Amino acid sequence: MECSLSRSSFTVESWGVILAIGIVLGYMGLLYFGAMIIPGIGLSGQLMSQLPDNFLDWAHAPGYGILALLLIRGLLCRAWPLTYAISVAAAAALVFGLWTEVFQGSVQGRETSADDLVVDAIGIAVASVLMLSTAVRNRIASTCLWS
Repeated sequence: MECSLSRSSFTVESWGVILAIGIVLGYMGLLYFGAMIIPGIGLSGQLMSQLPDNFLDWAHAPGYGILALLLIRGLLCRAWPLTYAISVAAAAALVFGLWTEVFQGSVQGRETSADDLVVDAIGIAVASVLMLSTAVRNRIASTCLWS
């Protein structure tokens, strides 16, 4: 069996998938870059050192929540069932958070923190609950309209 790809074999849907993957990978790169910033060194490090510690501690929640939302939406667009999409996306986002924390420990001036991973998990959980509640609300609204 021979497999060949021609330029015309890419559809609009194919380009949409490529774009979605690019957005997710780009966002993951931003999260990774943020984990590698050394406080007080360079422009981004100077800016980071000006922020209050509480802000930096809780900045993980929206960051990893957005990653979970992007992953969930991507899986839903590929026709995954909602429960599978949420659980797989949440697990993938948490594993990425764990990997980033471990690698952050190897950066001079940074340390690995279990608290950061817990805050990552909180953001992921909030995003998952938001997606689930939106789906339930939409399902209830659609049944009320047809009744």
